Amino acid sequence: MSGLRERKKHATRLAIHEAGMRLFAEHGFTATTVDAIADAAGVSRATVFTYFPTKEEIVFGDAAAAVDALAERLRERPAEETTVAAVRAWLGVLGGWLEPELILQLRLGRDVPAVGARRLQLNRDIEAVIATALEAEFGPGKRLAARLAAASLIAALATVEETAAAHMEQDGRGLTAAEIDRLLDDAVAFVDAGVSAIATR
Repeated sequence: MSGLRERKKHATRLAIHEAGMRLFAEHGFTATTVDAIADAAGVSRATVFTYFPTKEEIVFGDAAAAVDALAERLRERPAEETTVAAVRAWLGVLGGWLEPELILQLRLGRDVPAVGARRLQLNRDIEAVIATALEAEFGPGKRLAARLAAASLIAALATVEETAAAHMEQDGRGLTAAEIDRLLDDAVAFVDAGVSAIATR
């Protein structure tokens, strides 16, 4: 029964997110009301706020839950797996991260201060989770190195997002799985080089 309940909750959350993104694209973020999103998703206004406390949260869908999943993934990773490798694996199963709606997310982040602030906070949350894991991996006295490596990884991933969005805008299609993998592999290789330099100092 709990499995069915979770599937229903996920379906409701997805319906609200998709309705919101469709309306944001058609009418703009400011002009789109929570009531309009509720009507389009077939739920009540109260239900929208149950799943998304603020309107800007709707833009990012399950992002907050994904950050929690990353933290759990890093805590439970095998001892022989590096933090960077675990993050790469997490990104590989993060469904929809580079979907075509990424263009809209980035545009709303640039044009709407509240959305931009929420995007920045999510990136900071991910960076903090990664930095904590790297600090444990590097050992005592390496807090600065861990934070620098985490910041580099977040910057690399942001570049991947911008690259993917530019490709979608120019070619009118999303990236293939192989193209996404190449971008992510490049980002991870960049950070791995820095981590290796720290380890050999």
